[in-house]
Amino acid sequence: MSLRVAQARRIGCVLPALLLILLLSPRAHAATAPLDSACNQTSPSAAFCVGLDKLADAASTECRALGIPDSRCVLPAGQKVLASETAAYLRSWTHRTVEFQYALGDSLPLSQTQWLGTHNSFNSFSYGPTPSRMDSNQQLTLSQQLAIDMRALELDTHWMPAANGQGGQVVICHGRDYSQANLGCTTESPLPNMLSEVDRWLNAHPTQVIVLYLDDNFGPAAAYAEATQELNAGLVGRDGSSLIYRPTPSAISSSGCAQLPLDTSRDQVREAGKQVIVVAADCASGWSGDVFSWRNEEVESGSTPGFKPYPACDATYSRGVYATHLVRYFEDSTFVSAVTNPTRTPAEEQANALSAADVTSMTSCGVNLFGFDQILPDDGRLAAAVWSWADGEPRLKNGQCTFQGATGRWSIGDCATVRPAACTTADGTWVLSAPVDYATAAEACSARGATFNLPRSGLQNSVLHTVLGGGAGWLHLRFPGHRS
Repeated sequence: MSLRVAQARRIGCVLPALLLILLLSPRAHAATAPLDSACNQTSPSAAFCVGLDKLADAASTECRALGIPDSRCVLPAGQKVLASETAAYLRSWTHRTVEFQYALGDSLPLSQTQWLGTHNSFNSFSYGPTPSRMDSNQQLTLSQQLAIDMRALELDTHWMPAANGQGGQVVICHGRDYSQANLGCTTESPLPNMLSEVDRWLNAHPTQVIVLYLDDNFGPAAAYAEATQELNAGLVGRDGSSLIYRPTPSAISSSGCAQLPLDTSRDQVREAGKQVIVVAADCASGWSGDVFSWRNEEVESGSTPGFKPYPACDATYSRGVYATHLVRYFEDSTFVSAVTNPTRTPAEEQANALSAADVTSMTSCGVNLFGFDQILPDDGRLAAAVWSWADGEPRLKNGQCTFQGATGRWSIGDCATVRPAACTTADGTWVLSAPVDYATAAEACSARGATFNLPRSGLQNSVLHTVLGGGAGWLHLRFPGHRS
């Protein structure tokens, strides 16, 4: 395609967007979305309100693509996407605390590890207008999602045969599978383009480990061979070695795949010099050298509207399921999803979304993976994922030693204060020592045949809070120096 044709097509998309912006510009700086609110209150069908959002999101994205300041591109419907909000988040207490929690979980087995992530991570209008991207799941690019602490990405892989019938190409798009002629896929990005963006971010952040979930919509064996070649070429460290944590040959079963090793930790992945765990729902022997199967290990059909805080959680899954599986919750904000159920009201649509309250409850219950739609740094859900420090902590002017308080969140206090210490037995059970100062906490735990410890996940923190009965207890985390 010539540059002139490409520009003409872009302008064809831009003109309706600019018209919408001009019509709505008197309210473009509103902090909320008044048209969204009015629609949700008056429309009998969620599909109409979702469609309104999609038009507004497309218009805002095209506005930013023209170089217009993003604050001028905010509309009274759809998402508010501002670079200043991302910059503020990266300087924020929430970002520091989310990073801290991620590091706390590095030693846990994958069956207990928690990951913030996105659903249909690739499906963003920011990559340019296509029919499927018009119905976007995300506003941000992959690298922007990674920057705001998303550590699980989902790519829908498709095989687009060449027009001459000779070969084809792996593309990433939101459409039907190969058996349905990839309906919905048009001029979406090839897999290498998406991988190169992720690869650049990983090389700039060499301590980070991510999950890359490939939703398999392939058909021919050639698709798997091509995808494997592109994964191997696209996820490479600065020293030329692969960043993929690959299955060991002995783990590949007679079915042709290796199951995701749920007893592996992020620390072990990192110690192997790797940064990417690639998974797929089904077994496909054609790419089994790079990709783990998590069929029968991952569950994702629980009830979001029925979710309650710990210990009730979601009656769909027993505690045994949480202990032995990866529990994933995701949402779908697309117009296609809404229009397939036209009688669903806006209230019902919102109940099936992942709200900040849902995130807090799910985090406390041990949900492993979140698949957010339309994630933005200031939408409240990242703050809702904080389960460790109380707001503004650690305040080192108050002392050096960490304790869990009556709310279940952590604070810093004077190490000489007498409190029970949080201890774990060999099987991971939380027990309390006699009340002691921090200096003798380890000894007091040892007297109970246990180890002075601290929670490393939202679920562990919830269990300890129950054991403490709303009281306060020392955690095994002391800061090396006092700073006022």
